[in-house]
Amino acid sequence: MGTEETETEKTRNELAALEQEFQRARQAAEESQAALSALDEQRREREGRLALALRAQQDFEGRLEEKRAELARAEAEAALEALKNALRDRDVAADAFASAAQSVITRLEDFETAHEGVEEAWQAILLRGTAEARAAAAELPDDLDAHPGVFAEALTTLIEIVTQRADHDLERDLVEAAARSPMGHDISRLPTHLQGLARARYAAIGREARRSQSNDE
Repeated sequence: MGTEETETEKTRNELAALEQEFQRARQAAEESQAALSALDEQRREREGRLALALRAQQDFEGRLEEKRAELARAEAEAALEALKNALRDRDVAADAFASAAQSVITRLEDFETAHEGVEEAWQAILLRGTAEARAAAAELPDDLDAHPGVFAEALTTLIEIVTQRADHDLERDLVEAAARSPMGHDISRLPTHLQGLARARYAAIGREARRSQSNDE
């Protein structure tokens, strides 16, 4: 009898212990399930935020591309307008130069006519003038055969400027011709101070050709 009660009590204790373990296991499972549920909720919330962020990113990317294209168009239009203004300024300067050049030519012709008049008047005095007239003309301060100093100085300056311009144009033509020679072979024949310019121009021509070929493809 006593033995049976002992076994029963032992069984009860074991059952109570199992129930406690069960409760702890169930509590742990519930806590884990609750944690998983919270993680799922957080994941869904994060996914929603990610979707919103991605849509916003795509929207901003589209707007950025539009703004970049708008800026590129504005810059291209500004560059074109600057080119047009520069061309207009150049044409105005060209017209002014042409007018000034014609004025210089006219003034030079006027001077030559006036200078011939001086020579003719002097010859007339020498051939037909009285001794007193020849003596008076000889005492004039200016050398009748020479050009006035102010004229000679201005003419020398003009000749130097025109010569420099002509030399510049000639050098530019030489550089362009050498740069366009087969494989740039003629570059080495140029004066040393022009070879660097010709090589740079040769490289630029090559880039332009490659760009044109790429656009055609």
